[in-house]
Amino acid sequence: MAEIEIGAATLDEFPQIAKMDLSFESEYVWKTQMLEGLGSFEASFQRIRLPKTIRVSFQAYSTANMEALIRQHQVLSVRYEDKVIGYLRLEQDETVNRLVLKTGGVMPEYRNKGVGTVLLERVSEIARSNNLRSLVCMVQAKNDPAIHFLMARGFVFCGYQEFFFRNMEIGLFFSKNIR
Repeated sequence: MAEIEIGAATLDEFPQIAKMDLSFESEYVWKTQMLEGLGSFEASFQRIRLPKTIRVSFQAYSTANMEALIRQHQVLSVRYEDKVIGYLRLEQDETVNRLVLKTGGVMPEYRNKGVGTVLLERVSEIARSNNLRSLVCMVQAKNDPAIHFLMARGFVFCGYQEFFFRNMEIGLFFSKNIR
């Protein structure tokens, strides 16, 4: 594979980013179970195999919001052979000294080829150069491929939020210490 280029997204790249479909397929979903007792509350997650593979639409930003985020230098683009093949929106959370990977991904035809790993390495470099201690990534409970991708690269489950995404999906949070 030729060299993958990762850098701040530009307005010239905006049209490619805006029309990018980062939908995914999943054979599993992470099911939440809440247990409330006297003075306690417990949440557990179980990986459930679905009866058939589902296609899940990517929860993208509106084009106006994405353009504003690019102007604010909050989006990295991933280029391969002069084509934008992915992006990642980053947000620095200085109150807890971490870099938050808000949304993004790699186009389906470039997945499982090392692009995501290179992207995470670059994000880690950015975080370290800004003296941040950890990365946090949020994914839909249906995004089993992304969950496995993150866990295979040292991310651990650190929380969740119900109705986090626009499609009312649960957001699962994964973190990784980089210092």
